[in-house]
Amino acid sequence: MLVSALSLLLGQLNQYIHQADGNALGTVAPTVWGNIAQIDHPEIGTDLENKLVLTVVNVEEEKTLKNGTNVTRNPSGAIEYKNPPLHLNVVVLFAANYRNYETALKRLTQVLSFFQGKQRFTLQNSPGAAVDPMTELSLTMDLLSLSFEEVNHLWGSLGGKQLPFAAYRARLVVIDDRRVLDGGGLVREVTVVGRDATA
Repeated sequence: MLVSALSLLLGQLNQYIHQADGNALGTVAPTVWGNIAQIDHPEIGTDLENKLVLTVVNVEEEKTLKNGTNVTRNPSGAIEYKNPPLHLNVVVLFAANYRNYETALKRLTQVLSFFQGKQRFTLQNSPGAAVDPMTELSLTMDLLSLSFEEVNHLWGSLGGKQLPFAAYRARLVVIDDRRVLDGGGLVREVTVVGRDATA
Protein backbone atom coordinates (compact mmCIF):
# COMPACT_ATOMS: atom_id res chain seq x y z
CA MET A 1 0.00 0.00 0.00
CA LEU A 2 2.90 2.36 0.69
CA VAL A 3 4.18 1.91 -2.86
CA SER A 4 0.67 2.44 -4.27
CA ALA A 5 0.19 5.65 -2.26
CA LEU A 6 3.54 7.14 -3.29
CA SER A 7 3.06 6.06 -6.93
CA LEU A 8 -0.26 7.92 -6.97
CA LEU A 9 1.38 11.08 -5.59
CA LEU A 10 4.28 10.87 -8.05
CA GLY A 11 2.03 10.34 -11.04
CA GLN A 12 -0.27 13.23 -10.14
CA LEU A 13 2.62 15.61 -9.37
CA ASN A 14 4.42 14.75 -12.63
CA GLN A 15 1.23 15.40 -14.61
CA TYR A 16 0.85 18.78 -12.91
CA ILE A 17 4.47 19.80 -13.58
CA HIS A 18 4.28 18.73 -17.24
CA GLN A 19 1.12 20.82 -17.70
CA ALA A 20 2.64 23.79 -15.82
CA ASP A 21 5.72 23.59 -18.07
CA GLY A 22 3.51 23.47 -21.20
CA ASN A 23 4.56 19.91 -21.96
CA ALA A 24 1.43 17.88 -21.17
CA LEU A 25 2.76 14.73 -22.85
CA GLY A 26 6.28 14.86 -21.39
CA THR A 27 8.17 11.58 -21.32
CA VAL A 28 10.85 12.46 -18.77
CA ALA A 29 9.50 12.42 -15.22
CA PRO A 30 10.62 15.55 -13.36
CA THR A 31 9.84 13.85 -10.02
CA VAL A 32 11.34 10.51 -9.03
CA TRP A 33 11.55 8.64 -5.79
CA GLY A 34 14.87 7.85 -4.27
CA ASN A 35 17.01 8.28 -1.21
CA ILE A 36 18.22 11.88 -1.29
CA ALA A 37 21.04 10.88 1.07
CA GLN A 38 22.59 9.02 -1.89
CA ILE A 39 22.98 11.99 -4.23
CA ASP A 40 26.78 11.71 -3.98
CA HIS A 41 26.78 7.96 -4.68
CA PRO A 42 28.65 7.39 -7.98
CA GLU A 43 25.96 5.11 -9.46
CA ILE A 44 22.69 6.13 -7.79
CA GLY A 45 23.37 9.87 -7.69
CA THR A 46 23.26 10.28 -11.47
CA ASP A 47 19.66 8.97 -11.53
CA LEU A 48 18.67 11.71 -9.05
CA GLU A 49 20.52 14.54 -10.80
CA ASN A 50 18.38 17.44 -12.04
CA LYS A 51 15.27 15.88 -10.53
CA LEU A 52 12.75 16.57 -7.84
CA VAL A 53 13.36 13.66 -5.45
CA LEU A 54 10.70 12.17 -3.18
CA THR A 55 12.21 10.50 -0.10
CA VAL A 56 10.38 8.83 2.78
CA VAL A 57 11.98 10.20 5.97
CA ASN A 58 9.62 8.86 8.64
CA VAL A 59 6.70 6.49 9.16
CA GLU A 60 4.38 7.10 12.13
CA GLU A 61 1.46 5.06 13.42
CA GLU A 62 -1.83 6.96 13.75
CA LYS A 63 -2.56 5.95 17.33
CA THR A 64 -6.07 7.41 17.43
CA LEU A 65 -7.21 4.67 15.02
CA LYS A 66 -5.26 1.84 16.63
CA ASN A 67 -8.12 0.29 18.59
CA GLY A 68 -10.27 -0.79 15.68
CA THR A 69 -12.37 -3.92 15.64
CA ASN A 70 -10.69 -7.22 14.92
CA VAL A 71 -13.86 -9.26 14.34
CA THR A 72 -15.63 -9.32 10.97
CA ARG A 73 -18.28 -11.44 9.31
CA ASN A 74 -17.42 -12.82 5.89
CA PRO A 75 -20.03 -13.16 3.09
CA SER A 76 -20.90 -16.73 4.16
CA GLY A 77 -21.78 -15.49 7.65
CA ALA A 78 -18.81 -17.00 9.49
CA ILE A 79 -16.87 -14.92 12.00
CA GLU A 80 -13.22 -14.06 11.27
CA TYR A 81 -10.67 -12.67 13.69
CA LYS A 82 -7.97 -10.42 12.22
CA ASN A 83 -5.60 -7.82 13.52
CA PRO A 84 -6.98 -4.32 12.90
CA PRO A 85 -5.49 -2.41 9.93
CA LEU A 86 -2.37 -0.35 10.52
CA HIS A 87 -2.97 3.35 9.84
CA LEU A 88 0.19 5.28 9.00
CA ASN A 89 1.26 8.85 8.55
CA VAL A 90 4.20 8.97 6.17
CA VAL A 91 6.54 11.96 6.22
CA VAL A 92 7.89 12.60 2.73
CA LEU A 93 10.52 15.04 1.59
CA PHE A 94 10.45 16.70 -1.82
CA ALA A 95 14.02 17.88 -2.48
CA ALA A 96 14.90 19.86 -5.61
CA ASN A 97 18.25 18.41 -6.71
CA TYR A 98 19.13 20.82 -9.54
CA ARG A 99 22.42 22.44 -10.49
CA ASN A 100 20.57 25.63 -11.38
CA TYR A 101 19.24 27.17 -8.16
CA GLU A 102 16.47 29.09 -9.97
CA THR A 103 15.18 25.83 -11.48
CA ALA A 104 15.27 24.20 -8.04
CA LEU A 105 13.16 27.01 -6.57
CA LYS A 106 10.76 26.81 -9.54
CA ARG A 107 10.22 23.08 -8.94
CA LEU A 108 9.77 23.64 -5.20
CA THR A 109 7.15 26.30 -5.95
CA GLN A 110 5.34 23.85 -8.23
CA VAL A 111 5.23 21.28 -5.40
CA LEU A 112 3.78 23.85 -2.99
CA SER A 113 1.24 25.05 -5.56
CA PHE A 114 0.21 21.50 -6.45
CA PHE A 115 -0.52 20.45 -2.87
CA GLN A 116 -2.17 23.78 -2.09
CA GLY A 117 -4.59 23.18 -4.93
CA LYS A 118 -5.18 19.51 -4.14
CA GLN A 119 -4.69 18.17 -0.63
CA ARG A 120 -6.78 15.00 -0.69
CA PHE A 121 -6.06 12.11 -3.05
CA THR A 122 -8.31 9.16 -3.84
CA LEU A 123 -8.57 6.87 -6.85
CA GLN A 124 -11.81 8.65 -7.78
CA ASN A 125 -10.26 12.14 -7.94
CA SER A 126 -6.93 11.03 -9.45
CA PRO A 127 -7.56 9.94 -13.05
CA GLY A 128 -4.90 7.85 -14.71
CA ALA A 129 -3.49 6.56 -11.41
CA ALA A 130 -1.41 3.42 -12.00
CA VAL A 131 -2.86 1.69 -8.93
CA ASP A 132 -4.99 -1.44 -8.59
CA PRO A 133 -8.61 -0.16 -8.79
CA MET A 134 -9.62 -2.57 -6.00
CA THR A 135 -7.28 -0.72 -3.63
CA GLU A 136 -8.91 1.61 -1.13
CA LEU A 137 -6.78 4.72 -0.99
CA SER A 138 -7.32 8.10 0.65
CA LEU A 139 -4.41 10.43 1.38
CA THR A 140 -4.40 13.93 2.82
CA MET A 141 -1.22 15.98 2.46
CA ASP A 142 -0.21 18.40 5.23
CA LEU A 143 2.78 20.74 4.86
CA LEU A 144 5.18 20.44 7.80
CA SER A 145 6.73 23.64 9.14
CA LEU A 146 10.10 22.61 10.54
CA SER A 147 12.16 24.76 12.90
CA PHE A 148 15.79 25.60 12.04
CA GLU A 149 16.89 22.99 14.57
CA GLU A 150 14.67 20.30 13.02
CA VAL A 151 15.93 21.19 9.54
CA ASN A 152 19.50 20.91 10.81
CA HIS A 153 18.83 17.47 12.33
CA LEU A 154 17.00 16.28 9.20
CA TRP A 155 19.73 17.22 6.75
CA GLY A 156 22.43 16.10 9.17
CA SER A 157 20.90 12.61 9.15
CA LEU A 158 20.66 12.74 5.34
CA GLY A 159 24.33 13.59 4.84
CA GLY A 160 24.45 17.29 5.53
CA LYS A 161 24.02 18.71 2.00
CA GLN A 162 20.85 20.80 2.22
CA LEU A 163 18.77 21.39 -0.89
CA PRO A 164 15.60 23.45 -1.45
CA PHE A 165 12.88 21.19 -0.02
CA ALA A 166 9.37 20.83 1.35
CA ALA A 167 8.29 18.21 3.88
CA TYR A 168 4.75 16.82 3.93
CA ARG A 169 2.86 14.41 6.13
CA ALA A 170 0.74 11.99 4.07
CA ARG A 171 -2.26 10.82 6.12
CA LEU A 172 -3.50 7.99 6.20
CA VAL A 173 -1.80 5.11 4.50
CA VAL A 174 -3.60 1.90 5.49
CA ILE A 175 -1.72 -1.38 5.72
CA ASP A 176 -4.04 -4.38 5.94
CA ASP A 177 -2.70 -7.87 5.26
CA ARG A 178 -6.25 -9.29 5.69
CA ARG A 179 -4.73 -12.39 7.29
CA VAL A 180 -7.35 -14.39 9.20
CA LEU A 181 -6.02 -15.44 12.60
CA ASP A 182 -8.99 -17.50 13.74
CA GLY A 183 -12.60 -18.08 12.83
CA GLY A 184 -15.82 -19.75 13.73
CA GLY A 185 -19.53 -19.83 13.16
CA LEU A 186 -22.15 -17.49 14.51
CA VAL A 187 -23.37 -17.91 18.07
CA ARG A 188 -26.92 -19.20 17.67
CA GLU A 189 -27.68 -20.58 21.13
CA VAL A 190 -26.54 -19.79 24.67
CA THR A 191 -26.77 -22.38 27.43
CA VAL A 192 -26.64 -21.11 30.99
CA VAL A 193 -25.21 -23.57 33.49
CA GLY A 194 -26.38 -22.75 37.03
CA ARG A 195 -26.25 -24.26 40.48
CA ASP A 196 -28.57 -27.09 41.34
CA ALA A 197 -31.78 -25.72 42.90
CA THR A 198 -31.61 -28.28 45.74
CA ALA A 199 -28.13 -27.24 46.79
